[in-house]
Amino acid sequence: MKAGILSIALALMLVLSSFLPLLADDTGTITITMTGADEISITLSKTSWGPEDAAGTGIVSSDTTYLTSPPIEWCKLTNTGNANVNTFVVGEDAKWVNNSAYKWTLSSNGTNGDNIYGLWFRISGDTTRGPNHDGYVPITTTQDEFWPYSGGSSLAPGDTKQFGLKLLTPTLFHGGREMRTHITINAVAA
Repeated sequence: MKAGILSIALALMLVLSSFLPLLADDTGTITITMTGADEISITLSKTSWGPEDAAGTGIVSSDTTYLTSPPIEWCKLTNTGNANVNTFVVGEDAKWVNNSAYKWTLSSNGTNGDNIYGLWFRISGDTTRGPNHDGYVPITTTQDEFWPYSGGSSLAPGDTKQFGLKLLTPTLFHGGREMRTHITINAVAA
């Protein structure tokens, strides 16, 4: 994920446009190359997870909690840009891959219900956040702080944070359907 400073680049191009006749060569081609000062870029070491039952079949049961393996160091988020960043997370409803009209609604607080599922993340080493102070923070459909949180420091270039996920399946749902959801982690300059 890379974000440039488009508005500054456009402003520079507009300022330079009045000087273009002076820069033109015999072919009439002008090349202007500009690079923004801040490059915002993050990478994830893993981008998919399929929770499994104890037999490894990939079939989940109702009202059951599943953790990534390893539970807390499952994925690595790295700041690969050249600027300090703050990161945010947002989830979405899980939809049946064969018919998106059938869905599980993502809980607003991590709990579950009929066709409602809970999803959490936990940053490695963090045991202070979350409703149970176990480090697990609910992921909702409203963008929320991923890292840093409440007074923590932003991710500097090259910094890495490991995290895991926890899923709580609905108390009741139609079985035999492959469900899929997406979690988005984004970064902004700190």
